[in-house]
Amino acid sequence: MSTQTSWVPPDIDVDRASPARVYDYLLGGAWNFQADREMAHAAVARMPWVRDLARYNRTFLGRAVRYCAEAGINQFLDLGSGMPTSKSVHEMAVEIDPESRVVYVEQEQVAVAHSELILATVPGADILGADMRAAEEVLASPVTLGLLDLTEPVAVIMASSLHYVLDADEAAALVRQYLDAVPAGSYLVLSHITDDGAEGSAEVRQLVELSRSTTAAGAARSRDWIASLFAGLDLVDPGLVFTSQWRPNTPLRLVTDLPAHASLLAAVARKP
Repeated sequence: MSTQTSWVPPDIDVDRASPARVYDYLLGGAWNFQADREMAHAAVARMPWVRDLARYNRTFLGRAVRYCAEAGINQFLDLGSGMPTSKSVHEMAVEIDPESRVVYVEQEQVAVAHSELILATVPGADILGADMRAAEEVLASPVTLGLLDLTEPVAVIMASSLHYVLDADEAAALVRQYLDAVPAGSYLVLSHITDDGAEGSAEVRQLVELSRSTTAAGAARSRDWIASLFAGLDLVDPGLVFTSQWRPNTPLRLVTDLPAHASLLAAVARKP
């Protein structure tokens, strides 16, 4: 990182791990600091499946974006987008429709700074440095409105980001607020860490506990609660499943990949 720190905002606490940068490191990225790498190593030491958890989530996002693009969606609002990782949403979307437009929303300052560098010369994509919980600000931002036409269908993405909204009522209301702002034909793409007290729950709770020492703690929620977020929407087959089970590119093994396999639930749904 020594050759990359000149652009990092001066008020960044590089001694405290950030979930976005830990996730970047787990995916093999280089835009992270020593504290992030130490946190990742601590997580892997306790839970070797954490790298798979990150990989499963990223590949789910890729399949979901391509599904939406093939369904005719060319506008994407990626909430809590984290660090840009190849391939990013805009890279995947333009493979299907070169006219695709993407707005990333992230509050982690290193992720924002890195995104600004990457997207400076990319037409049709931009980063909004904002808290996804400030939905009114996000939806009214010149960045958002400069790229997205909210009278036309949009894919609203919350991939492994909503569980950082700790108040469950606030989190559920946030989903509705974004969906209310987009028209029929829009999609919700969501993945969320789950804990139903089944096999692997102890490891999931360890992961949540570790998150409390980072800049953003997370909260695991039940399958029923996550399913309730899709009320009134048309779920795309196969419905609410673990990330690796959502339209996989290769056949799943018959063995259960717990606990990594059972840590993140995911679904894609269309607003009727």
